[in-house]
Amino acid sequence: MSNYETIVNPHEKSPKLFDNKVLEYLTKTHPLIIDGMYLLIAFFMIRHYVLEIAQPEWMYISLLFFLGYFSWTLAEYLLHRFLYHKIKDASYSSGLQYVFHGIHHEYPNDKERLVLPPIPSLIIAAIFFGLFYLMMGNDSFLFSPGFMIGYCTYMSIHFMVHKVKPPKNFHFWWTHHNIHHYQQHDRAFGVSTSIWDRIFRTMPEPNRRTIDIKIERSHHDERNK
Repeated sequence: MSNYETIVNPHEKSPKLFDNKVLEYLTKTHPLIIDGMYLLIAFFMIRHYVLEIAQPEWMYISLLFFLGYFSWTLAEYLLHRFLYHKIKDASYSSGLQYVFHGIHHEYPNDKERLVLPPIPSLIIAAIFFGLFYLMMGNDSFLFSPGFMIGYCTYMSIHFMVHKVKPPKNFHFWWTHHNIHHYQQHDRAFGVSTSIWDRIFRTMPEPNRRTIDIKIERSHHDERNK
C-alpha cells in the first residue's frame, strides 16, 4: 500500500458542515451528554425488563449485559475499519468516510467533534436495538444496555486520548490510537481494546508508515512564534 497523504490541523476547530445554524449545532456535542443519555436509556431498559417482562436472577442480567458490552468492542472495530475507512485502501478523504471520520483525522483535537452527536447516534442505536430484538426478543432489553455502556466506554476513552496527557506508566490507549492517526491508518482500529486487532491481524507493525502528514500552521502556532 502506497503512503496516504493527509493534512492535519492539531490546534484548529473543524470547519462548518452546514450553513444552517441549527443543523450545524446538531453536528457537535460533548461526551457527558451522550453518557447521560445512554445511562438513562440503559437504566430504563433494564427496569422495563425486570418490572414488565420477567424477574430473572441477577447473574442472568449480568451475563447478558456483559455479552452486550463485549459485543460492542467487535462492533467498534468493524465500524471503524469498514465504515469509517474505505475498504479498498483504508483512506477517509471523501464521501461518507470524510463526514463520519475523515474530518476527525484532519482535525483530531476538536473536542466538539470527538463524539457522534445525539441524533445520528440515536438513529444508529435504534437500528442496533432492532437487530438485537429480532435475534433475541425481550432479552435485547438486557443485552442492549451493555452494548450502549460499551459504546460510552469507547467514547470516553477516545475523548481522553485526544484531550488528556497520557500517564507515564500506562499509555497503551494513547500509543495504539496515535499510531492509527499518525503512522499506520490501516492498523490499530480498536480504541477501547486491541483484542480484535490481534484476532484480525491489524496490529501496528514496527518501523512501518503508511501516512505522509502535512501539519498545517495554525493560528495557535502563529501566536506562539
